[in-house]
Amino acid sequence: MGTYSTLITCIIVMCTTSIKAEGSCTGEDCITYDISTEANCTEVSFETPTYDCRWMAGLDLNVDQVILGGRIVAYKIEWLNQQWSDWYVPGLNDIDGKFNEYPLFPTCTVKINKMGMRRTWTYFYDHNHLYIICKNP
Repeated sequence: MGTYSTLITCIIVMCTTSIKAEGSCTGEDCITYDISTEANCTEVSFETPTYDCRWMAGLDLNVDQVILGGRIVAYKIEWLNQQWSDWYVPGLNDIDGKFNEYPLFPTCTVKINKMGMRRTWTYFYDHNHLYIICKNP
């Protein structure tokens, strides 16, 4: 657990620490390249359930891009007992221990495989959650 916690802390610091504005850096170690095309990362500190079944779409790592227009780099789930999970990082430590029980939601635009594996962000469907997302300018 310690390794994941350290890694996730590093990711969070990198994503939420902004680079100084152009012109504010003096010295020979300043970046001289245009970095305005770098992704902007923000923490969305509280979201209510989305009821969007696309979060249940198996192990697809592009669901965040499709739904939110950006890359989630870390997220937490508020469990029903009002306790928050540790940080999850998509593709690193977020395969859910449960599988999808239902093969299809009638109003869903994606196929949900019965007994299919899924990511923990599946719980965005019906749980409060928070995340750090990076979007290109």
